[in-house]
Amino acid sequence: MAEALTISKDDVKTNRHQYIGGSDIAAIMGLSRWKTPLKLWCEKTLKIPAPDLSNNEAVEMGTELEQFVADMFTKRTGKAVRRAPKMYFHPDYPFMAAHVDRLVTGTDELLECKTASIFKKEEWENEDIPQEYILQVMWYLGITGRKIGHIAVLIGGQQFKYKQIEFDQELFDQMVEAARDFWEKVQNDVPPAIMANDDETLKDLYGDHNDIIIELYPTDEESKAAAETLEEKIAYLQEVKGQIKDLQSTQKEIEAGIKEIIKDNLGIKTPKYVVTWKNQKGQVSYDKEQMIADGVYEKYASQGLNRVMRIAVNKEYEVA
Repeated sequence: MAEALTISKDDVKTNRHQYIGGSDIAAIMGLSRWKTPLKLWCEKTLKIPAPDLSNNEAVEMGTELEQFVADMFTKRTGKAVRRAPKMYFHPDYPFMAAHVDRLVTGTDELLECKTASIFKKEEWENEDIPQEYILQVMWYLGITGRKIGHIAVLIGGQQFKYKQIEFDQELFDQMVEAARDFWEKVQNDVPPAIMANDDETLKDLYGDHNDIIIELYPTDEESKAAAETLEEKIAYLQEVKGQIKDLQSTQKEIEAGIKEIIKDNLGIKTPKYVVTWKNQKGQVSYDKEQMIADGVYEKYASQGLNRVMRIAVNKEYEVA
């Protein structure tokens, strides 16, 4: 049976780095569209501050509409719900926690309330539920020991839907194992494997540099293998960049050919495609020379630092 402790919402926000919650589990399993395991690890280890959502209007509106969504769920289903102000913890792993929106009165069911933009409506069509939310509700069910979870969503402020998620012990066991492994990495300060979209996180984590260049020269079989593996990766990266450059050139050539056909018309239509070539507002540009002449450029201009990775052939290799 999960242990339940009364904790304020402010404490929940302040102490998020001290536990794994339902909104974390998708990232831990590499299934979140918004956060990678490395990004979450940086937040839990306090190496990078978690985003401040206090002034995020979408988050604020979601919080304000939570009661409305809960009331609509009761109206549509006849199931009474009550707030769950307590934080639930896994009986064996106290760093695994659940802060549930609502409990369904007199049952072993719970309710998670969501709001979504009208542009996300296709994510909720038919029986679909965003996978991050499926994992979140499954996490809450496993931590609280309940068997049925409901997720209710207000889409675009105009469409209301609710769906049911039944507890899956096998999936929850996989989630617990992934959470244990992740938390061990947090405790031991060992970062998880990087993912393709970790570039910004790496920039935040290693925003500055010293003057040291790591020399990975073979001194034994192990270091030789490490050097060869790294060189293979670099060579493949250079090959990929070359392919991208060729593809971009091909793209521009094809686009130019289609534009030549369109000329000064709005576009062109075939049985399969409609192609338009029309004006749209571009980026705002500023007259730098005039701003300098007016003496205002230096007052408002600022330049940040950005680490850039470049690859060149080692001159020692060229000599050899």
